[in-house]
Amino acid sequence: MAIVDERNEKVIRRVKRLLALSENNPNEEEAQSAFVMAQRIMLENDLSISEIDIDADNQRQVESGQVTIHKKLYWWERKLANIMAGNFRVKNFINWKRQQTSNRKSAICFMGYESDVNLAKEMYLLAYEAILHYSNKYVEDYYMDHSINRKRRITIAVKNSYMRGFLEGLESKFDDQIEELRSEGNTLMVLIPKEVEEKFAEEITGKAVPFRVPSVEENHAYHQGYEDGNLIDYTKSTIDEK
Repeated sequence: MAIVDERNEKVIRRVKRLLALSENNPNEEEAQSAFVMAQRIMLENDLSISEIDIDADNQRQVESGQVTIHKKLYWWERKLANIMAGNFRVKNFINWKRQQTSNRKSAICFMGYESDVNLAKEMYLLAYEAILHYSNKYVEDYYMDHSINRKRRITIAVKNSYMRGFLEGLESKFDDQIEELRSEGNTLMVLIPKEVEEKFAEEITGKAVPFRVPSVEENHAYHQGYEDGNLIDYTKSTIDEK
């Protein structure tokens, strides 16, 4: 551990407490806030992980984490993975698995430092639950408000339009958070670490498989989705309440 002055020792003790809180707190919102605060304090005081008396190797290890089971992936799951990767310092990729039949199934995975991967996975799953809940509710309300019989074509059009709006609202929300961090001088907190970029380039070969984002067919569904995606507080307690 590096020799530090009394002021730095106080800062380090504070960072330790915040990191411990982020690891052991069952409240996801408080844990996430503690982790972000610890990262900010370290950046502001030019402290490295090695100067904090914790398991540095574990903190800096680049790893991969599977986010979904191997399945047929929908366009909105791929889009959601891209949004999370762009905001939580991780890379995302698709892991393919051939089944007994000729069909291949795939899973979304993240690569990054352990703490970043865990946070990105948690946020992905919270947003996943939210988009399913709110899109299904919107479709139910749509049929009630319009007093029409259900048709598969209408359901798909309404749901896709709502989901596209929801995801773009979510993306805008995260973009605002990134700009706030950058304006505060915390650019490193939103950049993918060099070690992660290098390992990704070394281990993940081939081109990313493209996916098609459906067009907006129901404007009201899109705008309501955008508003919901932009305003929701993405914590487990909030999603459970809904």
